[in-house]
Amino acid sequence: MTEAKSIEEMDFLSLRIPADMDQKITATTWTGEPPFQGSNGMYEQCGCSMIQIVPALYWDNRKHGKSLDLDGQLYCDEEGLLTGKQRNWRASQMRKWYFQKYYKDELDEIIMPDACAIVGDACFVVPSTDETLKIMEEILDA
Repeated sequence: MTEAKSIEEMDFLSLRIPADMDQKITATTWTGEPPFQGSNGMYEQCGCSMIQIVPALYWDNRKHGKSLDLDGQLYCDEEGLLTGKQRNWRASQMRKWYFQKYYKDELDEIIMPDACAIVGDACFVVPSTDETLKIMEEILDA
């Protein structure tokens, strides 16, 4: 049996999801939790000074009738709604998929759009495993 790695020893994958739909999603990897500071840190990636981390889900059923889903954390601009940043439709959809999977019977459809609203650039972060790496590659190829 393999001993579980500490958070400092784990590898993480991140997809930077620009709010601008014309920009491509890009990938980054880390050993240890993704940093907040520095040129490749979350503040720089998200273009903000205050980050909120919320659960999100990537879901896709386009591949030969087989469904892919991947739970992760979405790092996003905590103050973005107050500063008038552009809506991030791709990141907002990941929040919506999360709520639909885990809270579908409890969530009011009127409240859902506000609960899922992500603005500005965001990063979707998951622990790195062979399985998550394969799914992330498929996301980047889509």
